[in-house]
Amino acid sequence: MNILHQYTFQSLKVNRRRTLFTGMGIVISVAMITAVSVFASSFLDYMERKAIYETGDWELAYSDLNETEIQYLNTDKQVDHTFTVDDLGYAVLPESQNEYKPYWFIRACDEEGFQRLGLHLVSGRLPENENELLVSEHVAYNGGVEIELGQTITLQTGQRVLQESPDQPLNQNNPYDPEQPETIADPQPRNYTVVGIMERSDLEPRWSPGYTAITSRSETNPGVDPVVYVKLKYSGQRPQEDFPQLQIKLYPAAGVNNNVLRFRGPFWENSYFAMVASAATLTLFIIITGSVFLIYNAFAISLTERSRQFGILASVGATSRQKFWCVVQEGLMIALAAIPLGVLAGICGMAVTLRVINPMLQSLEFLSADVPFHTVVSFPAVALTVICSVVMIVLACWLPALKAARMTPIQAIRQPQKVKLKRRHRFFSFVAGKLWGVEGELAVKNIQRSGRKAGLTILSLAVSLILFTTVTSIMTMMIQAVGMTSQDELADAWVTDYSSHSFLEEKPSFTQLRQLTSVAGTQRITQVYAAVHTQNLDFDDYWSGIGEEYPALLFAVDDESYAQILAENQISEAMMADPADDVIPGILFNRYRAQITENGKKRYADVPFLQSMPETLKISIGDAGETLTIKPMALAADMDLYSSEIVYGGNLAVLIPVSNLNTLLTEAKGSRSYSDKLYLRAVPGQQETMIQQIDEIGKQNLTHSFSWYSPVQNQREDKTLLTIVSIFIYGFITLICMICLVNVINTISTNIGLRRKEFAMLRSVGMDEKKFNRMIRLESLFYGLGAAAIGIPVSLYLITLLHYNLMQGSFWFSFTMPWPMMLGGVAVLMLMVMTMMSYATRKVRKENIIETLKEEE
Repeated sequence: MNILHQYTFQSLKVNRRRTLFTGMGIVISVAMITAVSVFASSFLDYMERKAIYETGDWELAYSDLNETEIQYLNTDKQVDHTFTVDDLGYAVLPESQNEYKPYWFIRACDEEGFQRLGLHLVSGRLPENENELLVSEHVAYNGGVEIELGQTITLQTGQRVLQESPDQPLNQNNPYDPEQPETIADPQPRNYTVVGIMERSDLEPRWSPGYTAITSRSETNPGVDPVVYVKLKYSGQRPQEDFPQLQIKLYPAAGVNNNVLRFRGPFWENSYFAMVASAATLTLFIIITGSVFLIYNAFAISLTERSRQFGILASVGATSRQKFWCVVQEGLMIALAAIPLGVLAGICGMAVTLRVINPMLQSLEFLSADVPFHTVVSFPAVALTVICSVVMIVLACWLPALKAARMTPIQAIRQPQKVKLKRRHRFFSFVAGKLWGVEGELAVKNIQRSGRKAGLTILSLAVSLILFTTVTSIMTMMIQAVGMTSQDELADAWVTDYSSHSFLEEKPSFTQLRQLTSVAGTQRITQVYAAVHTQNLDFDDYWSGIGEEYPALLFAVDDESYAQILAENQISEAMMADPADDVIPGILFNRYRAQITENGKKRYADVPFLQSMPETLKISIGDAGETLTIKPMALAADMDLYSSEIVYGGNLAVLIPVSNLNTLLTEAKGSRSYSDKLYLRAVPGQQETMIQQIDEIGKQNLTHSFSWYSPVQNQREDKTLLTIVSIFIYGFITLICMICLVNVINTISTNIGLRRKEFAMLRSVGMDEKKFNRMIRLESLFYGLGAAAIGIPVSLYLITLLHYNLMQGSFWFSFTMPWPMMLGGVAVLMLMVMTMMSYATRKVRKENIIETLKEEE
């Protein structure tokens, strides 16, 4: 260690408080960088494990291989592992109540395949020999066939072929068509004992004709072509360099597991990695930019304190290069201790955070409840963190180091840059003196004399204020957006059933749903898609430019709901008699929730379709082009319908009773497009119970005609996701503000220490404790006002910009000035500065005036 290294080390030891605060700022910054890299690694690891859980741990699938080729795959140095599955064929399942899935699909899997094919037991165990069978629970809730453990079944297994082309076997990707007769070619009897029930495998497409059942693979299955699943080893090569080597020696793979491959190490060129990398890069840029600025503050203060020392070094022969590296070495010495602590703190902090939010993540529908988040610390992530941290610290030291290198002995002695007062400075101190007396004048002059240090302190406080107000506003907007997605939904769930029944006849699934104890009310609505002829219709100006036809929706509701709507709109039921003379009476809904622009500002408003009620409406239904006539009996601006589509659909809506619907559709020739939905309201507090019961009924439905949606569930997931985002965002802001706080404490404590003689002089000329405290409070007030003068305009600009960009999308809500947040933030900043200054001056007040005045600077 040379003399300059020793000097730098001793300087750090002497200025322990500044060293401690600078180190704390670096630790927090490094912890944030580490947390970002660890979360990115953990997210990619989670997505890979989720893909493996759903589709299996394999990448390539080869079929039609001979024994030599299979042996080659097992011994190739690029292959990590293989497992083999035999597709034994199909067997008729006569008990199946799903006409599109009339078969068993039998597969035989080796021991490793059971572990890596993505199979998940519900009950029982895995097969141990070729006489035992593992069946999917899908056959029970979709096919209506109850299979019990220990049950023995005999299956006639063979290839599935069309009767007209028996030489072309069909597979799981060929859906069953009842209009094309099929048969099982060369069926062989096989006896099985059911030993396990598994979840439906993702390897079974929803359109496949057979329910998957798996047995243990014997050494040879004559007449069966095995499918070999392969996972490759990687040495950092790109996929296009790895795959062809196998494909050239064999031939192109029969299947590629893209769900897993997109998350494998060498597959950098994929959308998921690009998404994570982009988000992480943006976050790292924000962290490093903010940290460089805030850590720079500490080194700038250090340079101000040590300017005389650098002048002395220059006077005894230190070169500019040596002075430059003195400052850089100071930063690197602090980093030597701070970076490991920051990395450890970031890893521990992210581990705790993921542990806390893991239950919330698993509750989200687009994630898997069976695959937990793990904290993954990879060497590349840690190495990237260290590199980014070193770059950050060097950048923060660079400008102070350049200033130190350029400092001459004369400049160090004279220190001409310390105080530079201009005319406006004298004006501000004069005004402060008139308003608050000598204490106010001294407070302003103290800030002016502090120059760059005061400016950096104010800027640090302003950054904290900007971050707090901006992020809080973002979260408020997100909460408003989430609330808008469900605020107009009157139903807690709705079910669509496309099964072919008469409109007047109750669907079996709807009957089940109405009988649920968790359901408080229901409303069945059949929507028929049509087109209205626009001639002779008095459309509002908003709809200018529409063509000869405009989309329309006929809403057919049950008679009880229809009678209630008539009463609400003061329409006599006698006016709504049965159709006569080919004219169907109805109520025209004359309101649309539209986004309009006025004076360059967007807002939502209720826009009428028609300015006056027409005599009749001419509508066309289906593709036959026949025109039907509906006579509007009233224009309604509101209807007690559970469906929000009547308001937001953008279609001209006509309400008719379901009793008239059959007549209308009988008169309309050709094909029609419609949907039949049952809207449900839950008993208060039983929304979750109702959703679970609907899901169970959906599983019992044996066709693909049943689907359901719940805005309650969607809103719950949105709120959960919002909570997770809030945890990360507010954690990020807290850490940034902690860096700001550390630098402010460092600046203020150092500034107070440098003003010890000034305070002693003021006390020597008669300034008592009360006036001294008043001066300190006013100085704190001016720091807060300075931060507010910068932070409030910048925050308002950013918030307005964010609001404007959000309004370009699907959401609209009024802009509200966040004055409570801003004023509260300014008050907290002032209180924080006042507390720190009072604490820093506590020791100064106890010092002896004479001894302090006698000290050299």
